Amino acid sequence: MLLGGEVALISGLMLTILGLVVAFFGRKLAKIVFFLVGGIIGALLALLISPMFISPPYSYIAAVVGFVIVGLIFLLLMRFGAGIVAGLATFMLLRGIVDVLLAIIIALMVLIIVIVLFDKVLSIITAFVGSLIFMAGLQQAGASLPVFLQIIIIAVIAILGSLIQLRT
Repeated sequence: MLLGGEVALISGLMLTILGLVVAFFGRKLAKIVFFLVGGIIGALLALLISPMFISPPYSYIAAVVGFVIVGLIFLLLMRFGAGIVAGLATFMLLRGIVDVLLAIIIALMVLIIVIVLFDKVLSIITAFVGSLIFMAGLQQAGASLPVFLQIIIIAVIAILGSLIQLRT
């Protein structure tokens, strides 16, 4: 049976590995995750609704169809959804700082930029998030590093992860 320190070390190592995977392959993983989340939602909705119209053996087929269709919808609309989230976040951040009309204009510009440059933005964001997960894993494993070294490690992994993801 593992004790607290050993559990922290193992979970920290798992986080460091996860962080590197997200930093270097995050864009591809995000697309898979979006498809799976959409698919699960579609399957659950089909399982919830289909028994009202068809018998149980066919409701399982409806769940598979719902999984595929809604998963593909989530995957195809991922770019647009990210643009909407970025635009809304921009508006919410700016509405108290600048005039409402200017906040709307900037939010619409951010929405368009994210939609157009989605793959590049997703690569950079996942590389940065992966570097943060990596650093959290090092801390969980018990590595106490000075703040400046943590920032350097985060920056190096984020830059390398971005470059690798942007090339593929």
